[in-house]
Amino acid sequence: MKSILLFTIVSFSVMLSQSLTLDDCIMIAKQNNLVLQQAKMEIEAARANLTEANSSFYPNISASTNYRFGGSASTDASGSFSSGISAQYALYKGGSIRAGSKIASNRIKIAEQNYRQKENEVVQSVKQTFYKILQTQQQIVLINTILKRRNDNLTLLKLNYSVGRENEPNVRQAEVSLNQTEYDSLQAEQSLVLTTLTLRQLLNLPDPDISIQYQDKTIVFPGLDSLTEEAGNNRPEIISQEANQEILAAQKTQAKSNYLPSISVSSSYGLGGDDFFKQSDDWNAGIGLSLPLFNGFSTQAKIKQANISIKQNELKIMDLTNNIESEVRQAYANWRLANKNLEVSNKTLRAAQDAYQLTKLQYEQGSTSYFFLQQKESDLTQAENSNVTALYNLRTSVAALEKSIGRSN
Repeated sequence: MKSILLFTIVSFSVMLSQSLTLDDCIMIAKQNNLVLQQAKMEIEAARANLTEANSSFYPNISASTNYRFGGSASTDASGSFSSGISAQYALYKGGSIRAGSKIASNRIKIAEQNYRQKENEVVQSVKQTFYKILQTQQQIVLINTILKRRNDNLTLLKLNYSVGRENEPNVRQAEVSLNQTEYDSLQAEQSLVLTTLTLRQLLNLPDPDISIQYQDKTIVFPGLDSLTEEAGNNRPEIISQEANQEILAAQKTQAKSNYLPSISVSSSYGLGGDDFFKQSDDWNAGIGLSLPLFNGFSTQAKIKQANISIKQNELKIMDLTNNIESEVRQAYANWRLANKNLEVSNKTLRAAQDAYQLTKLQYEQGSTSYFFLQQKESDLTQAENSNVTALYNLRTSVAALEKSIGRSN
């Protein structure tokens, strides 16, 4: 176990010396995340409960030995020895034992699906944080581009001002725009630090210096009907509720078993006597039958409660299925809109770049005013920021759609 742990730590150290891809981050989160580690322990606890439930399928065997010493006022004190071994085995308890084992098995399934659900949530958080880091990095690069552009424009404006072609308010306005961009740069740098910290916490890694790299993937989703069907078959919440339905049915079986007889067999073999080396032996074996006659309508009430719980859970499954279908449809619509929005954003950005370059050339030639140059530069900056946001929204919409159908990769 130590060698496996050491290998894992070494692997992570080597990995952190390089840039982490999204797949790397997801793999580390699945192994390291504290929430998932707790969920794994819940699975182990459920498995231990199954072992305990299955113990009823085996006989109970016990051994004992005793020494007793005593007497009365009229007799001398004496001692006696006894030892023996006994076994008991329940042949039939109205299906209660098998139902208990079924309940424990389905609780393992529920614990496993709870783990899957938490895993999906953690992976979703990792993806969103990873994409947020990418967005912030792109914004920083963009801000540096805007800083250079606005600084160049300010230099040009000052030259024109020095020869009387510009006025002082325009120069001051350009300086304010430059200062605002410098503030945006500081804000983006701080956001990058905090978002990286969030990713480090999700991965449960002590190293504060995490760098990432993005590997673009072409993701193709099937039609909406196929995605809805996949979600209905794959979402852990649905599987958990179906397992819970099995538990409720088994609990009903346990309640009905109180109407049925219990049959058990037992046997024992023992030694006893006043002298440890001269003990006589005896043995016995038997079969027992127990038939409940009346328990104050308790069994009838338990069966009724079980039937109600089963019906309630059926309604819960129906409601959950409808909600999941709506979630998939909404996520699918958001993904399609995000695709279209990025397409429009790319065209808007190209148009804004062309318009700015043309207006700047006109300003340099003296055929237009700084007002129009500033307007086109502002339009370009907005288009650039919108393009970065559109790309982020597309990436997160893909992650949301994957989570809605129960995928954790």
